[in-house]
Amino acid sequence: MELEMTWHRVIRVWWAYFWRALVLTMTASALFGIVAGIVIATVLSKAGASTEIPQLVLASIASVVGLALSLLTMKFVLGCNFGEFRIALVSNSPRPPR
Repeated sequence: MELEMTWHRVIRVWWAYFWRALVLTMTASALFGIVAGIVIATVLSKAGASTEIPQLVLASIASVVGLALSLLTMKFVLGCNFGEFRIALVSNSPRPPR
């Protein structure tokens, strides 16, 4: 049975996504920032690169990691049970799935 989309339900789903994404990205940022930051800055500075290049490299890698973590978070939320409802993927077509 399809339920009405209320702000209460929307906020519950958003919060489920938001806090998981926040925890994952904060943890990954701390670990990645310390380890990769030291390694990349050391390697590039020994190669004679300017100080902006390590920042650009780290920002690019962090963006890709952030995107991957947001997808992982969405997968977690799609599997959540919200008490009175859960999110399910339902086909729009009548033919059987492949």
